[in-house]
Amino acid sequence: MKSFDSLRVPKYVQLMLHLREQMNEGVLKPGDPLPTREKLMKEHGLSLSTVTRAISELERQGWLVSRQGSGTFVVKRSTDGEKEMEEPNLVGLIMPVNYASADGLAAEIVEEAFQKNINVMVMFSPEDEEAELNMARTMFDKEVRAMIWFPVQPKKHVSVASLFGKNKKPVIIGEKVSEYSNPSWYFVRRDYYGGAREAIDYFLQHGHARIAYAGPKGNESDFGPIPERWNAYKDAMKNHNLWNPDALVFNPSVFKEWHVNLTRLESIFRGPNAPTALAAYDDVIALEAARALKTLGIRIPEDVAIIGHGDFTYGRYSDPRLSTVSPCASEYADAIIRVLCNELGLESDERYANEDREIVISQRLLLRESTHSKDEMMAAS
Repeated sequence: MKSFDSLRVPKYVQLMLHLREQMNEGVLKPGDPLPTREKLMKEHGLSLSTVTRAISELERQGWLVSRQGSGTFVVKRSTDGEKEMEEPNLVGLIMPVNYASADGLAAEIVEEAFQKNINVMVMFSPEDEEAELNMARTMFDKEVRAMIWFPVQPKKHVSVASLFGKNKKPVIIGEKVSEYSNPSWYFVRRDYYGGAREAIDYFLQHGHARIAYAGPKGNESDFGPIPERWNAYKDAMKNHNLWNPDALVFNPSVFKEWHVNLTRLESIFRGPNAPTALAAYDDVIALEAARALKTLGIRIPEDVAIIGHGDFTYGRYSDPRLSTVSPCASEYADAIIRVLCNELGLESDERYANEDREIVISQRLLLRESTHSKDEMMAAS
């Protein structure tokens, strides 16, 4: 089985790709029995649960059928009873290795694509536009029919974009971009501003007035998650006449290097005008802030309520569990694949045929134990 370890594609998806490739190439023919679970486990070094999940997914997609007492068999797939289904379409996916929840989102895209008979070639790019360009060239050499692209540097992507334009193939872009925006491309992006406002508005609606922010700000000319989340905080606080950046805005390093900032944190969070809530740029900063405040004996959420952004795995198991803004990976992946199917002519969906060719995916607030209303905090004090 081809190794995708460097791409961090889930093991069961790797096995699905391998088995589907064997079926497409005729190694496993319609009516042939599938190797037993035990043989697949031994051959590929996988657990029983991984093999079972891969087989179940292929059964659900119509590639395999299980017969009680006989085993699992390859199905002859057809669209008209005579013509066998064409070989799955191949598309490329390039995503920065440091993109938030990159592996989880890539897995969701791969899985959603399977449902539409699309194979996805995944490559994770480093913080290097030249490497990203070489990955794109490799994918076009493999004759991908389309590209799903999350730019390493959305404002400096001219080389890669030019390559896409020359190949005249559909491109679905997962972030805002500025220069060289081809009018035929689609943009499917997350609503970073709206997601951050969900968190700030929740605090405001529950009686918090001293709401701190921890995260980078970006520049006025920037776009993407950094300035959008910062502007959401700034706009909300100004609209409620609560804007006080000198006292309530923190560089993330203050919490990351909390051991050298204890005196400052002590004076702020134990002072008469201490913040009662903290909105963080992402879950990493939120958890670093929680750790620093707990070191000072400040309780979360009884003294300070915290909301992060990203729904990272470790936030779900922290103590207390972290409230966060969820990026809705499954909905995001679904929209990307539906737009892709439209562009490839595999299906038609009017929802994904708008004139401005931009789809914005809402994010949602997930409340866990790191938040309390102001009244609940006062009752607990």
